[in-house]
Amino acid sequence: MSFYGKVFALESQENYEEFVKSMGLPEEKTKSLLEYKPSQKIEKNGDEYTFTVYSKNGEKVYKSKSGEEFADTFKDLPVKIIFTVDGNKVTQIIKFDIGFTLTIKKEYFDDKFIEEISHSLWDGVARKVYKPL
Repeated sequence: MSFYGKVFALESQENYEEFVKSMGLPEEKTKSLLEYKPSQKIEKNGDEYTFTVYSKNGEKVYKSKSGEEFADTFKDLPVKIIFTVDGNKVTQIIKFDIGFTLTIKKEYFDDKFIEEISHSLWDGVARKVYKPL
């Protein structure tokens, strides 16, 4: 799969502002998420995957086998995360202790990847398109 090891940068987004506002976060956190413009990379090492997210605040690295849940933090909140990899598709489920669930679906191609984001308190879907650097 030629997308492994490539860094992809955010190129465009749809419904992201609606997505963020639907979470009912304080204004400061809402503003921070709206300004969030990460780059991302996926790597495969045997049966383990490494997901790296680059932002102006540094980088966040997740290592996991497909289908295995692990504990982590997301914006300083405890969460359980599971990545499921199926060919060129990755689904990430983030479960917050407060009962909130965030779902991120990614489909990779040679020249881009498309990310669809939803959560358990909103019926909509935000879409982001990333292109290789």
